Amino acid sequence: MQTLADICRCGDILLDVDIPDKRQLFEYAARQLGQRHALNAPALQAALQQREATGSTALGHGLALPHARVEGLAGARALFIGLKRGLDFGAPDQEAVRGALVLLLPRDTRAPHLQLLAEIARIFAERPFRAELAACRLPEQVDRLFQRWSDPEPGNDPHFMLDSNRYFLDAEACLRPDYSVRRKVTARF
Repeated sequence: MQTLADICRCGDILLDVDIPDKRQLFEYAARQLGQRHALNAPALQAALQQREATGSTALGHGLALPHARVEGLAGARALFIGLKRGLDFGAPDQEAVRGALVLLLPRDTRAPHLQLLAEIARIFAERPFRAELAACRLPEQVDRLFQRWSDPEPGNDPHFMLDSNRYFLDAEACLRPDYSVRRKVTARF
């Protein structure tokens, strides 16, 4: 399965972009992705707007995950856009979006890309990730953050806990009301 770090590298990260509204964000993202991957920008923009019309892709806490399925893609493609000013996306927490990961998915595959969407949403829901992302000023910093969170080591994961009183491995995850994710791992080796 592709990870966030696989599909969004340093060259796919744009910061301090000044865009006044959601429609122009989709136009800008479609133009950038079209140039980078030899895709039809107007078709990408239409696909992103069509998906957004079915429901907001805002995740809350200032982040959005606009995405669309596109013909002719071999794998997922992404562009992270850090915005100078927040945009109204109709977020569940009513917070303006200041960062958007625009994701293009192949039209003909479902399961692996649903897993990718879920994994990105999980990462974006983590409060420590969001705090680090807000502090990033350079694309290289965002790239390193994406790398670290796409394949976290247990010692770096703030929600990783071991309980030596159990004789089996048990993992659970739940979405908290504040959209953060709590994970617990118990094991005895």
